[in-house]
Amino acid sequence: MKFDLAKAKQILPESLLCASEHLPKSRPPRLLSAMAFSPTLEASFSGSTYYLAKAGLATRNLEGCFSLYSGQRPLRSLKIRGALWKVQRLLTRRKSGGFKFTSAYLDEVWPRHIGALAGATVVNNFQMYGREFVKRRKALGIGAYFYIDGTLSEYFEDYAEFDVSEIAKSTKKHAIEIEKQGYEAADGIIAMSRLTAHALQQRYGIPNEKIAVVVPGANLPDEELDRAGIPEAGDPSREFLLGFVGLYPLRKGLDRLAKAVQILRGRGLPVRLRVVGNCPEELRAAEGVEYLGVINKKTDFDYFLRAIGSVHLGCLVSRSELAGIAVLEFLRVGVPVLGTRVGGMTDILEGGGSLIVSPDVSPDELADEIARVHLNPDHYTTLKREAQNRRAWASWRRAAAELAAALPY
Repeated sequence: MKFDLAKAKQILPESLLCASEHLPKSRPPRLLSAMAFSPTLEASFSGSTYYLAKAGLATRNLEGCFSLYSGQRPLRSLKIRGALWKVQRLLTRRKSGGFKFTSAYLDEVWPRHIGALAGATVVNNFQMYGREFVKRRKALGIGAYFYIDGTLSEYFEDYAEFDVSEIAKSTKKHAIEIEKQGYEAADGIIAMSRLTAHALQQRYGIPNEKIAVVVPGANLPDEELDRAGIPEAGDPSREFLLGFVGLYPLRKGLDRLAKAVQILRGRGLPVRLRVVGNCPEELRAAEGVEYLGVINKKTDFDYFLRAIGSVHLGCLVSRSELAGIAVLEFLRVGVPVLGTRVGGMTDILEGGGSLIVSPDVSPDELADEIARVHLNPDHYTTLKREAQNRRAWASWRRAAAELAAALPY
C-alpha cells in the first residue's frame, strides 16, 4: 500500500513531514509517533521526538513525525472521554491519574488516524499502541516499531515517588498488559539503553533478536548549534561553575547538589551552581546558587546555549532517570558532566568526559568528587578534552543514523 503524504498532513492532528519530493522510492517512509497529551508536537517527549525528527529529516534517515493529539486543536470527544474516566475513578475513590495509559485513550485516538499512516513505518516513542492499531496495521501495510527511553514497568517503579504518584496500581497493571501486547506484535523495539533492552527480555519475554539499542541525542537544534559559537567558561581555578538543567528538581537531585555546593563554599572553595528549569524556593536564595528559571530553547536558544555552554561541569545527580537528556546537552556543547549510575545515564556516562557517582550519593560525597576535579587542573583538562571529542556523538544526527540502521531498508 502506498503512503499518501497529502492525506497524512490533512488528517493527523499535528505533524512535521518531509516534502513530497523527499519521499523515499525504495522503502516506506519512516515516521516517529509522539507521546500522548503534550500541548504541542515540539513539547512531546520533552522535545525528543521533534529534535530527532528534525535530525532525521536533515540526514534523510527519517521522513518526519506526528502526534495523535494536538493541544492547539484538542479533540472534544477525547476530552469528554477523559473527564468521564476521571470522574468514575474519583467516585470509586481511586487515583485519577494516567488516562493516557488506558484503552479508553488509545481506542479514541488510533481509529481516527491509523488510515492516514497506511504504507508507512511507524516508530512509536510512546510505550503503547493499543488494540485497534495492532488489529489493523498489517492490513494497512504499516510497519510497527518502538523507540523508547524505558518500559512502563521501569517508569512506574523508578518514578513511583515522583512523576507517577497519582496513578493507581490497577491503571498501571492494565497499561503494562497493553504495552506487552504491543511489543509482542511489533516488528522491532529500539531501546535507549542496555538496561531497558534487558528489561524487555527479562520482564516482557521479548527475544533478543527483536531488540536494538540506540542511545539518544541532545535536544538542541543542530543547524543553529552549527552556526552558533560555543561560549567559553572562565578560569576554573578562579570560580568553578556547575550547571543543572531539569524540570523535576527533587528526582534529579538538585537538593543534594545544592547542599554539596554549600559544603564546598564552607571549605573556602569558589564553587557556584547555575540552575536552569525548576528550583524550590528555598534553594533559589541560597548562597552560591544562580537561578535562571525555565528557558525556552526555541525562542531563547542563544541564552540557553550561553547558560549551559559557559559552565565547567554539567551535573545531573538523579535518584532515578530513564534517559538523562540534560547530560547529552552538556556533552553536545563540549562540557564535561557528573551523573549518577542510573537507568540510561550509564550508557552515556561510560563514553568519557564524565564523572560517575552512586545513585544514593550523599552531599558530602558529591562535594568530595567535585573538589577532586576542581583542585586537579590536569584531570579537568582531560575531562574537557574528552567532552569536546564527544560533541558530534551526542547529537540526534548520530542517533537518527543508528535508528535508521535498526529499521528495515
